[in-house]
Amino acid sequence: MTGSSEGEPGELGTWRRLTVSEQAALRAAGHLKVWRPGQILALQGSAPTSMFVVLRGWVKISATNYRGEDAPLAARGPAEIVGELAPISGLPRSATMSAIDEVHTLIVPREKFLGVLRERPRIAEEIFRTAAIRLQQSDRLRLESGGPDFPQRLAAVLLELALQHDLDWTAEKQVELRFNQGELAGFARVSRSTLIRGLDELRRLGVVRTSRQRVTITRPRALRELAAGRPPPPEGD
Repeated sequence: MTGSSEGEPGELGTWRRLTVSEQAALRAAGHLKVWRPGQILALQGSAPTSMFVVLRGWVKISATNYRGEDAPLAARGPAEIVGELAPISGLPRSATMSAIDEVHTLIVPREKFLGVLRERPRIAEEIFRTAAIRLQQSDRLRLESGGPDFPQRLAAVLLELALQHDLDWTAEKQVELRFNQGELAGFARVSRSTLIRGLDELRRLGVVRTSRQRVTITRPRALRELAAGRPPPPEGD
């Protein structure tokens, strides 16, 4: 989770942290594009020709490991800037970005993007701030997914994903995560059969509801208690 027990609204919404003039500079340097669900924005290993601002919809970040397995890494939504580090470093992309649903983006070509950063260094500061936050978030996700009690570990992973998937998430609000079982198993670093057993337990406790390619956190406060290693309160409390 983020530093606050309730999450920090908009913490990763880099676009929201930019001033109107900074946003205008990036808009003037780029163009808009709409992506269909499942469409690839950028492939792992490809040249870093541009960066993306997600204006609407959700983008899945995934990477192929040395065994050829596709591992989900994160979900990024509205007000997020994605694919920005490769154009800065000039290195091939380290992950694939694909549309979870219909995604609207602002695409800024690499040279124009670098030109804007030279003229407006505060944008670069905000981008690097976001990169640091995401690295800390990734480290926490790995730590939380390694505990001995899997329902507790799974609860912690789901809470981390909720914070990634909804920038203004609070412990009062239900969250719908649009991931299939294979992707959730990848986030939790377990087999699909182990994930299914964990979801069964969370459903039994009444903290999540599942459907095809979706997990809904129905009792966020109870899930947070479970993630902290405490028994969740009975339903209705």
